[in-house]
Amino acid sequence: MTTSEAEVSVIEIDVGDSPSFAVTVTPFAGDTAMTAVLIDPLGVSTVFTMSPGSDNSTWTGTGPATTISGEHVAKFTITGAGLGVKYATVIAAVPPPMTASIRQLRLLIADTDSANRLFRVDQIQDFLDIEGGALKLAAATALESIARSEVLVSKVIKTQDLTTNGAAVAAELRASAKELRRQVETAEGDANTGFDIVDFEDPRTRVRWWEDDA
Repeated sequence: MTTSEAEVSVIEIDVGDSPSFAVTVTPFAGDTAMTAVLIDPLGVSTVFTMSPGSDNSTWTGTGPATTISGEHVAKFTITGAGLGVKYATVIAAVPPPMTASIRQLRLLIADTDSANRLFRVDQIQDFLDIEGGALKLAAATALESIARSEVLVSKVIKTQDLTTNGAAVAAELRASAKELRRQVETAEGDANTGFDIVDFEDPRTRVRWWEDDA
């Protein structure tokens, strides 16, 4: 790479998912512009759109859905202020077979937006494997993992349109995980096959995220 080039991130996704990007440009000005292309392992290029923030310093966008496994490259070409080229590596892996437990775990942790996955399929399976297939315990572990990650907490706030701070969301996630573990300890339902929806409310408004549009 030359001094005008830089790698901005490495992203791991499942084949079939669309990678999301955030690229910071320095310096930046009103004439800063960006074009983007995703190049698959076979060399096929697909153009996609990156949109600027209010001052052109941060650009965000979602690439096309991946169709084959392997290492893809996202190339961001910047013109005007901040002139240069930035890259992101996208590693697409074939996910394990979909199972009822994977679908149910996603439902329990509200990771159901296919365009904004918090976890890949193999990561969901990892939570199940860690907890010996116990669905509620796997969901609790997943929620605790989200709560420990500033990046995932920020994504929860964004994708679920919550108007609150990260610490409050993390506390709510931990409370939900604690409730799931309590249900398992007190044998409320079948921890391996059945499941209960765990309420996750906006700590500021006390409105559940699926009720936001009501």
